Amino acid sequence: AALERERRELPKTSEAARIYWGRLMHDAAQRGAEPQHHLTAYPTRGGDEVSSAARVNFLSLVFCLMIGTAALPHVLMRYYTTPSVREARSSVFWSLLFILALYLTAPAYAAFAKYEIYSTLIGSSIAQLPVWVSAWGKIGLVSIEDVNGDGILQLVELALNPDVILLATPEIAGLPYVISGLVAAGALAAALSTADGLLLTIASALSHDVYYKIYRPEATTQWRLVVSKSLLLVVAVLAATVASQKPATILSMVAWAFSLAGAAFFPALILGVFWKRANAAGAVSGMVIGLLVTLYYMVRVQVDAIPWLGIQGIGMEPWFGIQSTAAGVWGVAAGFLTIVVVSVCCRPPSRETQDFVESVRYPELEGQ
Repeated sequence: AALERERRELPKTSEAARIYWGRLMHDAAQRGAEPQHHLTAYPTRGGDEVSSAARVNFLSLVFCLMIGTAALPHVLMRYYTTPSVREARSSVFWSLLFILALYLTAPAYAAFAKYEIYSTLIGSSIAQLPVWVSAWGKIGLVSIEDVNGDGILQLVELALNPDVILLATPEIAGLPYVISGLVAAGALAAALSTADGLLLTIASALSHDVYYKIYRPEATTQWRLVVSKSLLLVVAVLAATVASQKPATILSMVAWAFSLAGAAFFPALILGVFWKRANAAGAVSGMVIGLLVTLYYMVRVQVDAIPWLGIQGIGMEPWFGIQSTAAGVWGVAAGFLTIVVVSVCCRPPSRETQDFVESVRYPELEGQ
């Protein structure tokens, strides 16, 4: 069964094979290179120029995670449930506090996993490896290859899929299986709640803001509900189809989501609150341009061909060393510029709208 699955995953065309084997060769070269010191900042292999590019990419990724957190649509919708501006600000504080805790503990979790792997696996006999190695190896997330045939596991002979780190760390540390079950249940609950929020947000935006507000304002409530549920199903199927293709690791896809959210919504969110001259045309244009620029850069850097569309040779080198996971930096810049230019060229918002923005920025009365 495993061999049949591997056979199905092999590339079908010469161009896809070139990309596939090139990626495998790059991964093998990375694994075979001399390990970097654990405390090295921006560890790279290639000198100061490559290290500088890694630094720029890291800072860009941090920036995209920050703006993506501030602009996630399913999180922003939760603030609408607060009764006043003051309560909304309090809600923002508490939500960001828990998000900060998550961001601070995730690197520590990874460090613990790395320490356990180095201290318990590396240098051990391959015949006496823990049970979790073979268990996760059966589904292709862990692989062992005794390159030199000495029966001792070396670092270069171990390959761990990044997606397994979260679920396998309790087993790596030798904790009871119940801990692994709790971690898996927590991860599943978080994934389902996040997916549920995103699906509802997308379906509501398409059915209410696009279909009802723009396309068919006379639609009845019952028909709008049918459209909303239908769109929810369509979006869910599309998301599942894309995820089944495994375009990248979970970490990369999460970074893409943050880049897309930040590029599409962050400029409009900031200028809509802090610049009275921003108008609807500028906000919509900025969101569209920011999203398109990010998608363009993401696709060009990440892939060289889209076989099912018959597109070949579209890959390009990253600008300033910024990888596709941090593509949002270009979309945010384009979004800010577009909103400013379009808002200046178009009619300013009404006085009523400007007063509303002012009340959002400076709530004057308690309970307002």
